[in-house]
Amino acid sequence: MSYHALYRAYRPQKFSDVVGQKHIVRTIQNALKHNRLSHAYLFCGPRGTGKTSIAKVIAKAVNCIHFPTDEPCNECANCQTITNGSNADVFEIDAASNNGVDEIREIRDKVKYAPTTGRYKVYIIDEVHMLSTGAFNALLKTLEEPPKHVIFILATTEPHKIPPTIISRCQRFDFKQISIQEITDHLIEITKQQNMDYDEEAIKLIAQLSEGGMRDALSLLDQVISYSNQKILLEDVHALSGTISNHQLLQLIHAIYERDFSSAIDLIKELIEVGKEPSRIIDGMIMVYRDILVYQKSQKSVSDSLVNHSTFTQLANQLISTHIVEYLFKLNKIQSELKYSNHPELILEIGLLGLADEEPSSDVDNKNEYQIQIEELKAEIKTLKNLIKKVESTGGSGLREPRINKNESQFKMDLFNKSEPIEIHLPKEPDPIILPEHVPQTMLTIERVLSKATREARDHVLQKWTQLNPLIMPEHRDVIVLLKDGHVVAASEEGFILTYKHEPGCKRLLREDNKKVAEQIVAYLFGHPYSFSVMPESFWLEQRQSYIEQKKSGIEPSLKQYSQDLKNVINYNNEEQTKDDSLVDNMIQMFGADLVNIIDG
Repeated sequence: MSYHALYRAYRPQKFSDVVGQKHIVRTIQNALKHNRLSHAYLFCGPRGTGKTSIAKVIAKAVNCIHFPTDEPCNECANCQTITNGSNADVFEIDAASNNGVDEIREIRDKVKYAPTTGRYKVYIIDEVHMLSTGAFNALLKTLEEPPKHVIFILATTEPHKIPPTIISRCQRFDFKQISIQEITDHLIEITKQQNMDYDEEAIKLIAQLSEGGMRDALSLLDQVISYSNQKILLEDVHALSGTISNHQLLQLIHAIYERDFSSAIDLIKELIEVGKEPSRIIDGMIMVYRDILVYQKSQKSVSDSLVNHSTFTQLANQLISTHIVEYLFKLNKIQSELKYSNHPELILEIGLLGLADEEPSSDVDNKNEYQIQIEELKAEIKTLKNLIKKVESTGGSGLREPRINKNESQFKMDLFNKSEPIEIHLPKEPDPIILPEHVPQTMLTIERVLSKATREARDHVLQKWTQLNPLIMPEHRDVIVLLKDGHVVAASEEGFILTYKHEPGCKRLLREDNKKVAEQIVAYLFGHPYSFSVMPESFWLEQRQSYIEQKKSGIEPSLKQYSQDLKNVINYNNEEQTKDDSLVDNMIQMFGADLVNIIDG
């Protein structure tokens, strides 16, 4: 006998074999038992959830010799002929290929004839939504008032395409997706019947990939059994389905967390080379991030293979839940962009490296900015409280004169009887900050920073950046403001990169006197000279992409560098000075030299 696929061999032959549709099975069994059958049923739901299988079980039950019964016997002639598809009273019609008016008219003409061997004629119309408008109209009258010996069972995955006039003439049953646990239990039972050893995590992965459809789960299981060697392993399922192992996904997520660009690029390249689709990589990352978030919140609902992995527990302790939520939204956006891109690999790399490079919106920058504002407000409130206390202690200026009792003890103190001056101690001003001696910085290239860039180094620079306050060093206020306007995008032990949205910001900081002070301020912040490179944001993004592409090609990156040459800056300053001078000349000509007072600074 020829081999039967698992989804055919294990197709439900009675109601007790149906998995995951208890609400439908119970309703139909009660109707069969009490002979309260409808003339038409509409089965709606996702593919592979049992619509056609239950329809055929109904056909057997109504024609079984033991009718009325809630289960067909599967032994009588009617049951057996319906099972093998040779019964003349049960018609299974595919509406996708028989969707014209003529086919439905033929059904309408034949329904009036009585069944030959059974009790009912049963018409099972699969994918009924594919019928044309004319075919629906031809079916309408027959469906409304069929002969007593006819039952129509319509099955569809898209009920919204069926006219309301058809739906209103049927008993509608909505099939739901089968749960992962129910599919897993059923697959384990079948695997045991097939005398196959199995890894439970592999069976669970098959159930997850089936997306609630038992037929898809059985088809994938059949394929894995053919591929495996005596035992179904998790690696076999990954190899056949194109999914990625948890170990590889955790490595990629850890590289993103550590800002390890080189490792992230190598991992992506390795996955692509072995045939993993970019969409599968994003799917896997979404699931792992989701499991990390669930583990942080509830310490459960995560597979054992993840919990027992040291990298998983490490990430669960290090990642912030709000950041994970933001990463999930970004990954979902990348997933949608992959569907419409002609270069999905490029979108994947840029998206994941952008995920690694960009700090979440709720990160240290905003927190420190808000913290500074809060501290300033606290200082102002404290000053106001002190002023209020002084006013209250002195009775207030311009307030109603209080009643004074000269006999009270405070008026008998020497303070009011002697004319000695009262000493007022003003708060001591803080000592001025002396910047360290200027040390010219060495040449710092972009590739030198990126090759050794780490998350810790960047976080360290950002932490120091929050200490920049123009009020502490008012004589260098302009340079500090320029530094705070920059955005630290990458850092290593050798130095860091500072970008500006517009090129004039770079040139102002690179002015000879400003840059010298900026280098001294940075050395003061870090306690030692620390090199940095300044460039526009657009230039940085171009060179970072060039770095990624060169890394991917397996060559040592060599990038363009933004000119830190002071000559270009001097020219720019001269040009600005010329503009300023021309403006002054115009003002003098308009109002006269005696009315124009030039204030420098």
